[in-house]
Amino acid sequence: MKIPEFTNEGKLPSGIHICTGVEFLDRFCNDEIRKHFEKPIGDILDYAKERGAVEVFIGGSFVSANQSPKDLDCVIVFNEDKYIPNNTDEVSIKGLRFDILFASLESHKLVDSYLKLFSTCRYGGKDVGVVQIDLYSNNKTWEIRHYPNDEDFEIIKRVYNDRSLIDLKEKKGILVSIHGLLSHAEWNKEIAPIASSQNWIFAPYIYDTNKPDLLFRSGKRSKVLEDFREWIYDLQQRFEEGISIIAHSFGTYIIGSYLQGFINEEFSPVAFNSIILTGSILNKDFDWEKYRGYSVGSVYNTIAPNDEYVKYMPATQLKKYIGMSNLFGQAGIEGFESKSPMLTQNSFEILTHTNSIKRDIIESKWMPFLNANRDSYRTEMMDYMKRKYENKTSS
Repeated sequence: MKIPEFTNEGKLPSGIHICTGVEFLDRFCNDEIRKHFEKPIGDILDYAKERGAVEVFIGGSFVSANQSPKDLDCVIVFNEDKYIPNNTDEVSIKGLRFDILFASLESHKLVDSYLKLFSTCRYGGKDVGVVQIDLYSNNKTWEIRHYPNDEDFEIIKRVYNDRSLIDLKEKKGILVSIHGLLSHAEWNKEIAPIASSQNWIFAPYIYDTNKPDLLFRSGKRSKVLEDFREWIYDLQQRFEEGISIIAHSFGTYIIGSYLQGFINEEFSPVAFNSIILTGSILNKDFDWEKYRGYSVGSVYNTIAPNDEYVKYMPATQLKKYIGMSNLFGQAGIEGFESKSPMLTQNSFEILTHTNSIKRDIIESKWMPFLNANRDSYRTEMMDYMKRKYENKTSS
């Protein structure tokens, strides 16, 4: 059964409109904003089928013309009460937390009451439509046999409105910060609330920074790199989310060393959607194009021409102490020479080595870049595979 078009008020026409799960996703997760809801909605339907549910009903703003719905009105119906999950307040579905209404065919009147609630316009307008997901291709629309009286309906509304609604905004990924030397990374307290409010999992990488000789001792640098390697892999395995990086100063060396260390493998164990660099001590010759789609999706280099520390990097007398590593350089001042299309570079005269990580830069420059490139690795990897295939066929 085809889901009808919206009314002039942007609602579904009154009634129960049946469709398959695929038809629902095609209709209600079909634009730039709503496509991010496709996975959690699919997870709900998978959860319902795995638990033996017989019906799923969805109403509210998600089945309206609202371009950016923030919640989901959902009831899952089982054959018998005994199949309803014991903890009905919250259910974990593939790592996401949902607050869902449950009922069974033994309580047909309760299901009818929920459908009445879903179809009642909040502000007293005309009744609106509700969608029934046909889990098993039965093509049988639910028959409403009972409507609650006014007193019962007020009780149902009160209970329902006291619930925590399902937040359909998936986590955008893991945002890892890597600090520099002789720093306690106080700026993490600026990044943490901003990133968390925009649905990122914030995970700062902390290492022993009270070692002023860390920059000059290759063995100690290797130890920090090994610790980071183990930590970042474990983080990915635990959360199974895409990872992005904000690296400052020596932190840029850590992420650069990690990438360089796996360049001869097919793909690095951990790949990154975005890498944001500030106060970078990487060499301006660092070839980002080698990593595009291979282990990185996008890069943003914040250039501070007045950086008071990067200017002392190996082009000066520090080279004899640091050694001949080709990684070190002044990209935080000079920028990278790489012409990779995934590399964005912006220079700000007002920034120095110590004032670059502040709220204005985080909110207006970095977070928009991270949000826009949350899936960039996947996109670039597909392009990488395409380029690799084309090179093979042309040779």
